[in-house]
Amino acid sequence: MRDSRTIREIVSPTNSLVKVFRHALKEGATREGWIAVEGSLGIGEALCAGRTAPPLCTSQVRSVLVARTAIERFADLLEKLPAEAEVAQVPDRLFGQVAQTASPQGIAALVEIERPQLQTILAIPNVLLAVACGLQDPGNLGAILRSAEALGGSAVITLKSTASPSNPKVVRSSGGSIFRLPVFPGLKPDALFHLLQAAGIRIIAAHRQALTSVTAVDMRGPTALLIGREGSGLEKDILERSYYATAIPVRAGIDSINAAAAAAILFYEAARQRGFPY
Repeated sequence: MRDSRTIREIVSPTNSLVKVFRHALKEGATREGWIAVEGSLGIGEALCAGRTAPPLCTSQVRSVLVARTAIERFADLLEKLPAEAEVAQVPDRLFGQVAQTASPQGIAALVEIERPQLQTILAIPNVLLAVACGLQDPGNLGAILRSAEALGGSAVITLKSTASPSNPKVVRSSGGSIFRLPVFPGLKPDALFHLLQAAGIRIIAAHRQALTSVTAVDMRGPTALLIGREGSGLEKDILERSYYATAIPVRAGIDSINAAAAAAILFYEAARQRGFPY
């Protein structure tokens, strides 16, 4: 490896750092909230995050665990790490015991993400939010993050009953959006809707039985899009808090579409109405 960085060598499965990585890769984050990322693509996304001007989020790679035989393969990636990042190498077999993927690449990282306050986001002119209300599939939540970032979303908020944004499948399916788009997890409905209403944000519910088409609802001003649970949709008390309910027209005989697909359509319609301002 060309980098002069000191690489710590660990061989014991009971080492404290190995335990931290094992827990974080399984649960998605450390107890401090650092996101666990496995694979070079995700780590590369974390290193590139925050380079937009001005960035909404900043990501800092704090620690890297790499398999012994992968050191040279990932030499270029390791050279891009910040100087203060800790790097440790372990035997390949030990890395395989820590990793959560079926075919581990041999590298993982812990990433600290600094996000703005929710009040700062709510004050953005024509803010566009997604509120995930009870989604259980982490793949859907990750896809929603990706669509939100791609189509001009300001942030994603999740209610308490929703899958955790730090879930490893969310991180992978977000395509790096988890590092760039503000995410506010586990909010209570009463507190959130009070904040949205106080900020003058229009609350629009995606509801398959609504009579108003998605193209007929004005999304040009400050807007929060409510996306419900897969299958059952939004709970009644959540639906009643919305200003408008809107449906995506689908072919006869089709009950509904995937929650992540519905969110992408809603975000696209909001972007279209706003003239694709990004």
